[in-house]
Amino acid sequence: MLLSDIAHMLEGKLVGNNQEIFDVSTIEEAGPSDITFLANPKYKDKALITRAGAILVGQELETDTPQVVVDDPYLAFSQILEMLHPPKQHAPGVSSSACVHPDAEIDPSACIYPLVYVGAGSKISGKCVLYPGCFIGEGVTLGEETFLYPNVVIYDGCSLGKGCILHAGVVIGSDGFGFVWDGHKHKKIPQTGVVILGDFVEIGSNCTIDRAVLTSTLIGSDVKMDNQVQIGHNVRVGDHTIIVAMTGIAGSAQIGNNVILAGQVGVAGHIKVGDGCTVAARAGITSDLAPGRIVSGYPEMDHKHWLRVQKAYKDLPDLLKRIRELERRLDAIDKD
Repeated sequence: MLLSDIAHMLEGKLVGNNQEIFDVSTIEEAGPSDITFLANPKYKDKALITRAGAILVGQELETDTPQVVVDDPYLAFSQILEMLHPPKQHAPGVSSSACVHPDAEIDPSACIYPLVYVGAGSKISGKCVLYPGCFIGEGVTLGEETFLYPNVVIYDGCSLGKGCILHAGVVIGSDGFGFVWDGHKHKKIPQTGVVILGDFVEIGSNCTIDRAVLTSTLIGSDVKMDNQVQIGHNVRVGDHTIIVAMTGIAGSAQIGNNVILAGQVGVAGHIKVGDGCTVAARAGITSDLAPGRIVSGYPEMDHKHWLRVQKAYKDLPDLLKRIRELERRLDAIDKD
């Protein structure tokens, strides 16, 4: 694509020579036929010496390299990737080696690959794609343009909105972890609810979302989960929330809208995390969080306070030496 065409589509301004661009690359690895981007000012020096054919920038740089000035370089970068690497096309139809129950409803525009199972009463909407090895239980609903990558499992009765993407190994609707001691053994509590996903939810590989005990485990629209996330039964996750890898949310917790849970966060059961909260990596949430809080550590504390705690923790060996030295001096004074 010509840089002038890219600038036009991005509603940006071309500064410098117009030329053809064939791909997108990083600042360090881009060549003369690539376009790169500068979203973080700390990489400005690298942008000034890049070999790239052009740079996406938020503000014009003093360089001979052609630039496309846009409001949000990182967003523009994603748009160019879509332009230069359009999504793979899938031929509609049901593979002869797929197993589809006669009572299931498959839209003609959906693509069902080999070795897919679709149970009775399930509805697969238009332009859905089910890769090999997917299992769709009874009474499942998939919204339009939902993609299930290999070996995704959707248990009975669960529902996914439109535009969802579930990566390999995701399990939706497995039993929640519910047991009661009957005096002799752990008796299983039947998990009779379902899981409901909103629109445009993306779930990374090997995540699990448990069905509710009685009603629904609810995942809002535009929720994005990284790999290996565990969501317990009856959890509610609000719209536009980000959940990073290896996070675990225990049963009946409520996560608000626009929340960020960083890697390896643990949220205890029945906890409420308010809208707009940010929880730093490896934090443990043991009490309710008011909206907008930024917390770290276990148990959780305000992030700035946690930073001071970590500074003190690092200095503990020296502090201990000083305290012991002071104790020795006091003992010597007492003896005198």
